[in-house]
Parts: sequence; structure tokens; C-alpha cells
Amino acid sequence: MISRDNSIEIITRATEYIVTFLTDSLSLSLETIRIARAASALCFAGSTLTAPLFQQAIAFFLQKQRPDGGWSDPEETAWAASAILFVHGNSDPRSQEATKWLNNVRLPTGGWGRHPRDQARIPITALISSLVPAAFKSEDITWLKNEWARDFLGPVRLSYKASFYLLAMPQGQENELVEQTIAHLAQDQNSDGGFAPWKNHPMGSEAWSTGVVLWGLSRWRDNVDHKVLERALDWLQKTQLPSGYWPYHYLDEGASLALIGAVAAMKALAANE
Repeated sequence: MISRDNSIEIITRATEYIVTFLTDSLSLSLETIRIARAASALCFAGSTLTAPLFQQAIAFFLQKQRPDGGWSDPEETAWAASAILFVHGNSDPRSQEATKWLNNVRLPTGGWGRHPRDQARIPITALISSLVPAAFKSEDITWLKNEWARDFLGPVRLSYKASFYLLAMPQGQENELVEQTIAHLAQDQNSDGGFAPWKNHPMGSEAWSTGVVLWGLSRWRDNVDHKVLERALDWLQKTQLPSGYWPYHYLDEGASLALIGAVAAMKALAANE
């Protein structure tokens, strides 16, 4: 069982790395989605939102916001709006404009894709449900339930899709598919405790999938075997590099989702102590 101190160490080291990344990224004006995802991860981790770094990040996002209220696509809009919501709250008119833009580009089926001309996708739709809750409507829930029910019967059940489905489902809507999905993820955990796109995937356990699974499962802490969360946290602790991140194609993306998942899991475990 991973100790509370080790869990805190994961979060502290990842936070330090992401603060450095965010500082450097703002000076270099990197892609908005990378900066917004990192800023939001720090917000989830409980960083001081009044710090000059966050004010600089928010100013950067507002400068990049388009006249129609969005950023380049639904995912980037969700991450940027999330950071603004964390720092400025629901009353900020720019976050309200972002919500309106997301409502305007919702697909007729319900849900969102990578861009307004794309088909609706579970990960993008679930991210918006968590990051910009005001944009998430009943038709999105219906689409998500139906889409994941169809995927669940397919030959490959992607761990991150399963977790995003759990992330988006409203509390109090426990159903057979939710329970089946939780049970599936427990079985899908690799022997080392981490998660990959699916069990025994050739790439092995990695930080992004592990973070997403922890984020999704932690919302259903009363229905989840806590040993699943503990083993995944233990994997994050053992594989975290001295720099604070994990080996992943985009280091900042893997670290951001791992941090969000680790924080969510730690809170879930603490709530049931």
C-alpha cells in the first residue's frame, strides 16, 4: 500500500516540474493547449491561484481567445476555459463566452469532436463535462452513454475511453454499465499497477493512461476497490523520474494528466479513511 507521504511526494515533484514547464512555455509562447493543460493541472493540485504565474497564464489565454469566444478547437477551449474558471470563477464574461462557443459547436448527435467538423468523441466530450460543466447538457450524457455502451461490446475496450465515460457520468446515475466499466478497469490494470490503452499493450503502462484512469475511477470511490487506486499510485511513484515527470511522448501532457489523476486518487482514498 502506498503511503500518504509517497503520494504527496508524487504530487510535489510533478507540481515542481509543471511550474517550471509553465514558466518556460509562457516565455516561449508555446501552443495554448499545452500551457492551458499545465495550468489546469496545477489548479487541480491546489496551487495558489493568486500567484503571478497564474495571472500571467490567464492574460495569455485571454489574448489568444478568438472573437467568437473559443480557442482553436473544443479541447483547447475546454482547458483554457477551465483555467480561467479556476482563477476567476463563473462570473468572468470570457469564460461565459467560451461556454457559449462550446454550445454553438456541439454536434447534432450531442458531444464534441476534435474540431467542429469531426465526429463526436468520448474523450473530448468527457473532458468538456469535467472542465466546463456549464456546457454539458442532457443530450451529451445520452450520446456518451450510447456511444460507450456500443464500444463496450466491441473487441477492444480502451482504458482511457472507459475512464472518460466514468469521469463524465453524473453522480447519482449509477447503472449496470457504470459498474461493468469499473469492474473492467480493475481487470485491465497491468501487473505492475499502471495502465496502458489496454492490458498488456506493447507500449506497457504509461503516465497519461494511468492518470486518466485514476481521474475517472476516483469519481466513483464508493464503488471502486481502493487497491486499484493504490497500486496505480504506487506505479506512478516508482516510475516518476527525478525531474518530476514520467517518460511519455509529450512530457508535459503525461505529467499533467498523471498529476490530475494522482490528486484525485489521493482525495478519494483520504475521503474513505
